[in-house]
Amino acid sequence: MELILKNQSSRISALGKLGEILAMEALKRNGFQQVSNLNESKHNHHYFADVIAEKQGTRYFISVKARNEKQRNGKNNDSYNCIKIAEAESNFLKSIGKTNEEITLLALERVRKRAKESEAVPAWITVPIRPEEGTYAVYFGLLEDLGVRRSIPMTQDARENYQCFVDWKLDERITPKLKNK
Repeated sequence: MELILKNQSSRISALGKLGEILAMEALKRNGFQQVSNLNESKHNHHYFADVIAEKQGTRYFISVKARNEKQRNGKNNDSYNCIKIAEAESNFLKSIGKTNEEITLLALERVRKRAKESEAVPAWITVPIRPEEGTYAVYFGLLEDLGVRRSIPMTQDARENYQCFVDWKLDERITPKLKNK
Protein backbone atom coordinates (compact mmCIF):
# COMPACT_ATOMS: atom_id res chain seq x y z
CA MET A 1 0.00 0.00 0.00
CA GLU A 2 1.92 3.01 -1.32
CA LEU A 3 0.98 6.14 0.55
CA ILE A 4 0.72 9.29 -1.50
CA LEU A 5 -0.95 11.80 0.79
CA LYS A 6 -1.96 15.13 -0.69
CA ASN A 7 -3.71 16.57 2.37
CA GLN A 8 -4.99 15.90 5.88
CA SER A 9 -8.18 14.26 4.59
CA SER A 10 -6.26 11.79 2.45
CA ARG A 11 -3.97 10.99 5.41
CA ILE A 12 -6.97 10.22 7.63
CA SER A 13 -8.57 8.12 4.88
CA ALA A 14 -5.34 6.17 4.31
CA LEU A 15 -4.98 5.59 8.05
CA GLY A 16 -8.56 4.29 8.23
CA LYS A 17 -8.13 1.93 5.29
CA LEU A 18 -4.84 0.61 6.62
CA GLY A 19 -6.44 0.17 10.05
CA GLU A 20 -9.17 -1.99 8.54
CA ILE A 21 -6.58 -4.14 6.76
CA LEU A 22 -4.49 -4.55 9.93
CA ALA A 23 -7.62 -5.33 11.95
CA MET A 24 -8.77 -7.99 9.49
CA GLU A 25 -5.31 -9.58 9.46
CA ALA A 26 -5.31 -9.64 13.28
CA LEU A 27 -8.78 -11.18 13.41
CA LYS A 28 -7.71 -13.99 11.08
CA ARG A 29 -4.52 -14.64 13.09
CA ASN A 30 -6.64 -14.84 16.24
CA GLY A 31 -9.00 -17.54 15.00
CA PHE A 32 -11.81 -15.48 13.49
CA GLN A 33 -13.37 -16.83 10.31
CA GLN A 34 -15.53 -15.39 7.54
CA VAL A 35 -13.84 -12.03 8.04
CA SER A 36 -15.22 -9.52 5.57
CA ASN A 37 -14.88 -5.78 5.08
CA LEU A 38 -18.33 -4.17 4.93
CA ASN A 39 -16.84 -1.07 3.27
CA GLU A 40 -15.66 -2.91 0.15
CA SER A 41 -18.96 -2.44 -1.65
CA LYS A 42 -19.56 1.11 -0.39
CA HIS A 43 -17.51 3.27 2.02
CA ASN A 44 -19.31 3.66 5.36
CA HIS A 45 -22.10 1.46 4.01
CA HIS A 46 -23.02 0.24 7.47
CA TYR A 47 -23.69 2.52 10.40
CA PHE A 48 -20.99 1.80 13.01
CA ALA A 49 -19.45 -1.40 11.61
CA ASP A 50 -16.57 -1.82 9.19
CA VAL A 51 -15.97 -5.57 9.50
CA ILE A 52 -18.02 -8.64 10.24
CA ALA A 53 -16.33 -11.80 11.49
CA GLU A 54 -17.14 -15.03 13.28
CA LYS A 55 -15.45 -16.98 16.04
CA GLN A 56 -16.68 -20.09 17.82
CA GLY A 57 -20.20 -19.72 16.43
CA THR A 58 -20.57 -16.02 17.34
CA ARG A 59 -20.72 -13.31 14.68
CA TYR A 60 -19.26 -9.90 15.51
CA PHE A 61 -20.31 -6.56 14.01
CA ILE A 62 -17.04 -4.65 14.41
CA SER A 63 -16.18 -0.96 14.28
CA VAL A 64 -12.50 -0.36 13.46
CA LYS A 65 -10.82 2.79 14.74
CA ALA A 66 -7.23 3.46 13.69
CA ARG A 67 -5.51 6.45 15.24
CA ASN A 68 -2.06 7.85 15.90
CA GLU A 69 -1.17 6.93 19.46
CA LYS A 70 -0.07 10.53 20.02
CA GLN A 71 -1.98 13.71 19.25
CA ARG A 72 -0.39 16.58 17.32
CA ASN A 73 0.68 18.16 20.61
CA GLY A 74 2.58 14.98 21.60
CA LYS A 75 0.13 13.91 24.31
CA ASN A 76 -1.40 10.44 24.29
CA ASN A 77 -4.64 10.01 22.36
CA ASP A 78 -6.53 8.65 25.39
CA SER A 79 -9.94 8.11 23.78
CA TYR A 80 -11.05 7.04 20.29
CA ASN A 81 -14.47 8.12 19.07
CA CYS A 82 -16.42 5.00 18.23
CA ILE A 83 -20.02 6.04 17.55
CA LYS A 84 -20.62 9.27 15.70
CA ILE A 85 -23.78 11.34 15.76
CA ALA A 86 -24.19 13.93 13.05
CA GLU A 87 -23.78 17.41 14.47
CA ALA A 88 -27.14 18.54 13.07
CA GLU A 89 -28.92 15.60 14.67
CA SER A 90 -27.14 16.12 17.98
CA ASN A 91 -28.05 19.81 17.95
CA PHE A 92 -31.68 18.97 17.19
CA LEU A 93 -31.86 16.40 20.00
CA LYS A 94 -30.34 18.90 22.42
CA SER A 95 -32.83 21.54 21.27
CA ILE A 96 -35.71 19.26 22.28
CA GLY A 97 -34.17 18.69 25.70
CA LYS A 98 -32.18 15.49 25.27
CA THR A 99 -29.09 15.16 27.47
CA ASN A 100 -25.73 13.86 26.23
CA GLU A 101 -26.43 10.59 28.05
CA GLU A 102 -29.83 10.24 26.35
CA ILE A 103 -28.26 10.96 22.96
CA THR A 104 -25.58 8.35 23.66
CA LEU A 105 -28.25 5.80 24.65
CA LEU A 106 -30.09 6.48 21.35
CA ALA A 107 -26.87 5.96 19.39
CA LEU A 108 -26.07 2.75 21.26
CA GLU A 109 -29.57 1.45 20.58
CA ARG A 110 -29.08 2.09 16.84
CA VAL A 111 -25.86 0.10 16.88
CA ARG A 112 -27.48 -2.77 18.78
CA LYS A 113 -30.37 -2.81 16.30
CA ARG A 114 -28.03 -2.96 13.29
CA ALA A 115 -25.96 -5.68 14.92
CA LYS A 116 -29.10 -7.68 15.67
CA GLU A 117 -30.19 -7.34 12.03
CA SER A 118 -26.84 -8.91 11.13
CA GLU A 119 -27.29 -11.56 13.83
CA ALA A 120 -24.10 -10.33 15.43
CA VAL A 121 -22.66 -8.92 18.63
CA PRO A 122 -21.47 -5.29 18.43
CA ALA A 123 -17.72 -5.06 19.03
CA TRP A 124 -14.81 -2.76 18.28
CA ILE A 125 -11.16 -2.88 17.34
CA THR A 126 -8.70 -0.08 17.93
CA VAL A 127 -5.46 0.18 15.97
CA PRO A 128 -3.12 2.68 17.60
CA ILE A 129 -0.09 3.41 15.45
CA ARG A 130 3.34 4.92 16.02
CA PRO A 131 4.24 6.32 12.57
CA GLU A 132 7.81 7.28 13.44
CA GLU A 133 8.56 3.74 14.64
CA GLY A 134 6.48 2.00 11.96
CA THR A 135 4.62 -0.04 14.58
CA TYR A 136 1.03 -0.73 15.54
CA ALA A 137 -1.06 -2.59 18.10
CA VAL A 138 -4.56 -4.08 17.87
CA TYR A 139 -7.08 -4.22 20.72
CA PHE A 140 -10.51 -5.90 20.68
CA GLY A 141 -13.54 -5.49 22.92
CA LEU A 142 -17.31 -5.61 23.08
CA LEU A 143 -19.41 -2.48 22.84
CA GLU A 144 -21.37 -3.55 25.93
CA ASP A 145 -18.20 -3.42 28.03
CA LEU A 146 -17.88 0.32 27.38
CA GLY A 147 -21.07 1.14 29.26
CA VAL A 148 -22.84 4.35 28.26
CA ARG A 149 -20.05 5.83 26.12
CA ARG A 150 -19.53 6.72 22.49
CA SER A 151 -15.75 6.48 22.78
CA ILE A 152 -13.19 3.81 23.62
CA PRO A 153 -10.82 4.71 26.46
CA MET A 154 -7.23 4.10 25.31
CA THR A 155 -5.22 4.95 28.41
CA GLN A 156 -2.63 2.39 29.46
CA ASP A 157 -4.89 1.27 32.34
CA ALA A 158 -7.88 0.85 30.02
CA ARG A 159 -5.85 -1.18 27.48
CA GLU A 160 -5.11 -3.76 30.17
CA ASN A 161 -8.81 -4.70 30.14
CA TYR A 162 -8.95 -5.34 26.39
CA GLN A 163 -7.90 -8.34 24.34
CA CYS A 164 -4.58 -7.49 22.73
CA PHE A 165 -4.33 -9.16 19.31
CA VAL A 166 -1.10 -7.39 18.26
CA ASP A 167 1.39 -5.82 20.66
CA TRP A 168 3.44 -3.20 18.81
CA LYS A 169 4.43 -5.03 15.69
CA LEU A 170 6.67 -3.49 13.03
CA ASP A 171 4.95 -3.08 9.64
CA GLU A 172 6.42 -1.48 6.52
CA ARG A 173 3.00 -0.04 5.59
CA ILE A 174 3.19 2.30 8.59
CA THR A 175 5.31 5.29 7.68
CA PRO A 176 5.91 8.80 9.05
CA LYS A 177 3.48 10.05 6.36
CA LEU A 178 0.66 8.84 8.64
CA LYS A 179 1.73 11.17 11.46
CA ASN A 180 -0.73 13.81 12.66
CA LYS A 181 0.08 17.21 11.16
